[in-house]
Amino acid sequence: MTQRVSILTLMLVLVAACGRFPGIGVKPVSPVSPVSNDAPDLEFPGDVSSETSRESLLPADGQDLPEHADAATSQDPTAGIAIANIAEIAASIGLPKLQQVGYRGQNHKIAILDNGFSGLKNSLESKRLAAGTIYVPGRPGTRSADTAHGTKLAEVVHALAPDAEILLINSNGYSNFIRAIDEAIVRKATMVLYAQVWEYGGNFDGGGFINREVNRATAAGILWVNAAGNYGLATWEGALQAIDGTTAFVAPAREYRYIRFHLPAASNAKLVLTWNDFHDEKDYRTKEDFDLVIEDAGHREVASSRLIQDGAEHGNFANDEKYSAHAREIIRAQLPQGTYFARIDVKNSGTIARLPKLRFSVDAFGAQILDSRSANSIMIPADNPQVVTVGAWDTAISATGDGPLWNKPDVMAPSRLSFTDGQMVMGSSSAAAIATGALAVWQSRFGRINHTQFQSMKSSGTFGNPETRHIFVQ
Repeated sequence: MTQRVSILTLMLVLVAACGRFPGIGVKPVSPVSPVSNDAPDLEFPGDVSSETSRESLLPADGQDLPEHADAATSQDPTAGIAIANIAEIAASIGLPKLQQVGYRGQNHKIAILDNGFSGLKNSLESKRLAAGTIYVPGRPGTRSADTAHGTKLAEVVHALAPDAEILLINSNGYSNFIRAIDEAIVRKATMVLYAQVWEYGGNFDGGGFINREVNRATAAGILWVNAAGNYGLATWEGALQAIDGTTAFVAPAREYRYIRFHLPAASNAKLVLTWNDFHDEKDYRTKEDFDLVIEDAGHREVASSRLIQDGAEHGNFANDEKYSAHAREIIRAQLPQGTYFARIDVKNSGTIARLPKLRFSVDAFGAQILDSRSANSIMIPADNPQVVTVGAWDTAISATGDGPLWNKPDVMAPSRLSFTDGQMVMGSSSAAAIATGALAVWQSRFGRINHTQFQSMKSSGTFGNPETRHIFVQ
C-alpha cells in the first residue's frame, strides 16, 4: 500500500445551501423549500456491468408499483397531496393558447427517470396521472427510494401535456440509472426528464462516465431534459497552485486557506469534494489523493472523509471503506446551526504535480458559501452540451454556469408548486418538469425536434426570450 504522507493541509470554509433531506425528495419547509439535488451514490467499481443491466428489460405491462406507492406508507408529506397551481403555471408560460386548440402533447412518450415514486397509487386513483401510465421497476433486488419526487414531477408533466404517454422508470443507483436509459431507448421514448444531478463523475466540462451514458439516449434521438440542480448558493470551485514540488495552496480562498460556509439551522448535510480526474470509463482509478475534513467555528474536527485513492486494484471498493477508485470524498453528517470550515488535505506529491481543479459543494437546506462562491454550479449531467438544462427563474438556489462550448441553463422556467394542504416547494426539478410539459405541447403543434433543433428554436425566440432564457410558448 502506498504510504500516505500529509504534504500540505489546505483549509477551506464553505456554506451550504440546497435542500437534501433523507427519504424526502420534495421537502415542504415554510415558506418554501428547494426540490432535492440528491442523486444516488455510485457503487464502485460497478455494481453491475452494462451488459448485465440489459439482460432483463421489462415488458411494457406496467402492473408493478414501486415501494411506498400507497401514500399512507410514505414518510414524504407531499405523497398523495394534489398540486393546486397548475393552471397558473400554464398561463405564465403561454400554454393555454395551444392546449385550447388541441395541442396537448400527443405523439410523445416521456420517460421520467427518478429515485422514487411514492404515492403513485394515490395519483393514479385520483386521476392526477392517466390510467395508462407505465411504471418500470429497477433491477431485481433493488428498491426505489421513499420520495414522491418522481410522482410529483409526473403530475406536473401530465397536467400540462395530458395526451403524452408517460413512463416512470426507477433510476435509483448507478446500475438502475444505466438500465433506465436502456428502457427509455428500447421503449422508444421521445423525451427524458431527469430532475437530478450528480456531484461527481465528470470534470466540470460536460464529459465523464455519467454523461457518456446520457449520450446514448441523445444519440438515439431522445430529447433529454435535465434540472440544473439547486447548488446556486452552495458551490465553490478552485485549483491547487504550486509553490514547489511539495507545497501548494488553494485559490481562490480566504487567506489561501479558508472559505466559510454557514448553516442557518441544524441540517443533515451532504458535503462533497471532487476533482477533475474522471475518465469516460467508470473503472478508471485515480492516483490523486485528497481528504476532506469539516471543522466547527472553533476549528474542532466534526466530520471527515479520508478515503485512499492510490490507483491500485483493491477488489470490491463498495465493500471496503478505506479505498476509493474515484476522485471524490463524501461526508454525510448531522450538523448544528453555525459556520463551518472545510479542510482539504493533500496526501501525495503526485497530486500536487498536476494541479487538479477542485469543486466543493454542500447540500443542506438554507446553507450558503460565504467566500468565493462559484458562478459555475451546474452539476452532472446538466453540464452536458447535448441536454436541455432547465433552471428556475424564481429562486436563487437554482444552479447557473458557463462553459467553453455552452451557456447553462439553456432555459429558465417557473418552479413554485403550491399544494392543496398549504405545502409549497420550488427549485430546478419542478422547473424542469414544467419545461418538459411545455416542450411536449410545443412539439405536438410544430413537430418533434432534437437538441440541435431545440437550440435553433431557442435562439429564434419561439420558445421564450433568448436574452433572459425564460420560456414562453409562442
